[in-house]
Amino acid sequence: MTFKLKSLHKIIMFLLIIFMVASCYKKKDTIVIISVRDSITNDVVVGASVRLLYLAGNPDSTRIDVTATTDPQGQAVFNFNELYQSGQAGFAVLDVLLNGTKVDVIQIEEEVTTEETVYL
Repeated sequence: MTFKLKSLHKIIMFLLIIFMVASCYKKKDTIVIISVRDSITNDVVVGASVRLLYLAGNPDSTRIDVTATTDPQGQAVFNFNELYQSGQAGFAVLDVLLNGTKVDVIQIEEEVTTEETVYL
């Protein structure tokens, strides 16, 4: 009888530890950094308008349309933490528009910082 009680106690403790470790998972940030450079001088471009865009054919589908202006380092930073859900397989492939002109396509990976350089 004592052997069964000790075994049951160990099993319960093991399951409790597994549950606690699994519940400690914290979702990491899903960030995109677009660096804008001048195509001739390779200098950073400050104040450029960067737009990331995905328009689904179906109006009820997910739509992503975000815009940011480049900072003094020539970078536009986008945070997609609110759109990405844990367990989701992949995130998005978006068009990159620079001052209204499509210049690139970027694949955003979940829970990592994706960086891309585009030229004006």
